[in-house]
Amino acid sequence: MIAYISSENKSFSLAHWTKHPLWSMVAAFGCYFCVYGFRKPFTAGQYVDQYWLGIHWKSILISSQIAGYMLSKWCGIFFVSSITWEKRARAILISILIAELALLGFGIVPKPWNLVFLVMNGLPLGMIFGYIQGFLEGKKNTELYIAALGSSFILADGVSKSVGINILNWGVSETWMPFFAGLLYALPLLFFVWMLTRIPKPSEQEVADRAERTPMNQADRIHLVKQLWPGILTISILYLFASLLRGMRSDFAPEIWKYLGFKSLPETYSQTEIWVTVGILAINGSLVLIRSNYKAFFTSILAIATGFLLLIIAGFWGIDSMGPFWLIVLTGFGIYLPYLTITTSVFERMIAITRHKANIGFLMYIVDSVGYLGYNVLLLSIGFIFPNLDIPELFFTWVKLLGIAGMALCLISSAYFINKLKQ
Repeated sequence: MIAYISSENKSFSLAHWTKHPLWSMVAAFGCYFCVYGFRKPFTAGQYVDQYWLGIHWKSILISSQIAGYMLSKWCGIFFVSSITWEKRARAILISILIAELALLGFGIVPKPWNLVFLVMNGLPLGMIFGYIQGFLEGKKNTELYIAALGSSFILADGVSKSVGINILNWGVSETWMPFFAGLLYALPLLFFVWMLTRIPKPSEQEVADRAERTPMNQADRIHLVKQLWPGILTISILYLFASLLRGMRSDFAPEIWKYLGFKSLPETYSQTEIWVTVGILAINGSLVLIRSNYKAFFTSILAIATGFLLLIIAGFWGIDSMGPFWLIVLTGFGIYLPYLTITTSVFERMIAITRHKANIGFLMYIVDSVGYLGYNVLLLSIGFIFPNLDIPELFFTWVKLLGIAGMALCLISSAYFINKLKQ
């Protein structure tokens, strides 16, 4: 009887539950969901009739934060790929503290000098995804875990805007709204970081199946790039395409809804992203069912191509034949399917089949740095070279063009890896 009670208590122990896949999924999803509360709420403001140097103030603010994010991705190539398991949680908390203090500075310092604080806000936040990812890679359920991590910011993007709009409706100014939004997310973030610290390291069997994930030094990084640079380049360009569209769809959502003739409410941003989140989580998470690393890798490339196909459908057919709500949902599927499949499965299985000394953090921050650099160049071009450019119209034009280019590049990428893996 005593033995039975003891075994029953063991089944409900904390150590037991931390090994359950659901624990890692909730920890990753919840942590990065809260991170968005320190990043995106300011984009809920429209900053009507606010300009600086002849450029709309919102474009300047977005570009400033993206500049910080871009710098963080270049730094992350070195820091995230080399950080040890034990230091990741502390790095997350320090990054969040710096980001929130930057939002405080954004509220205190007058315009236009407060834009510097959005650069400071983006710089630490840009490395948190990689820190969280480090707790999840190299395991038999990695795709499921990182799918939860990646899908979190689809939903979080919409929810953070809803939070921002509600705070504005309470009478808080557009400069102070981001700081108060961050405070709302602080306590739940601490809880989810604690959950991350309880996730166990990969088992011996998982290391044998997926290759060991260790911190990389400079020689390791150079060797990996030399061996796989054509493949890394094609994947980086695919990620760039998705990043450009994702940035426009996210940061200029109010403008896109207005262009489509739909008056969006605070909850609208969350409602569309719930559909996208559930669909992407189901698709990317299901890749964990494919045990063969080789088959899973090429299935991932197929999923990316499918995403670009959806963009072609949305661009050539959806804008004339679908209602605004479902058109936004369809573009979300088309953008996030390639965007998240690259971070969820492509790199995970690439390391597993090539057996190079590597980790997802290094590869992730290469493509992320390219993506944010490209998006920032776009924002600066809109601000300085083409200030009167209609961003929603540009978005739907690029949906068509990048959809076609993305499908073509998927074929090139597949051909390279098939040939490489035969050698």
